[in-house]
Amino acid sequence: MGPGPAAPDEALYDLCIGQPGRFAKRSNATLRLTDEGIDYALEGRSGLRPYSGLKAVRIQLFSPAPHLSALIQLDFIKGWPLIVHSSTLDGQIAKGRGRTFVAFVTDLHRRLSPQDRARIVFRRGFSPVRHLVITIGAVVIAVPAFGLLLLALVGQVPIGQAIWPGIPGALLAAGFLNLAFWSRPGRYDPERLPDGLWPRS
Repeated sequence: MGPGPAAPDEALYDLCIGQPGRFAKRSNATLRLTDEGIDYALEGRSGLRPYSGLKAVRIQLFSPAPHLSALIQLDFIKGWPLIVHSSTLDGQIAKGRGRTFVAFVTDLHRRLSPQDRARIVFRRGFSPVRHLVITIGAVVIAVPAFGLLLLALVGQVPIGQAIWPGIPGALLAAGFLNLAFWSRPGRYDPERLPDGLWPRS
């Protein structure tokens, strides 16, 4: 059972939540933000998780522009992290869900006390290791793809033989590079949220 009706100083957000792990189960949930913490229900467990127990926040782009999908991961001193997605249960981008996600993230940061903001680590993008893997993968795909197209332009390879493997490879590499650019690791100021990681739906 999820949170009940919101009090005047509270706000409710219907979003998709989950826990870390590639195959972790997601659930639709109503999250209640209060001045003390986040109240939600997941897999039969419910309760208030106070901001005082929050140790780190990460905002991360999950798919590149123009179909922006994002998530925010909240790491607590005790218990599992909470991941809130802007997409649906099956990873689709639903109209209006992005605006709800942005409102939730903005409201969450607004409710943090100055002491919490000074203590919590605010990160953006992928972890450095994951970002490096994505960047290397993009380069590995891009070099032969663009090289093949270049050879076709100078007449070293027939154009017909270069187009089919070259263009899809170049587009795939461009997508990975775009994701690597928008999801580069770093820190952000909780007073100035990173606009480049907002979903547009």
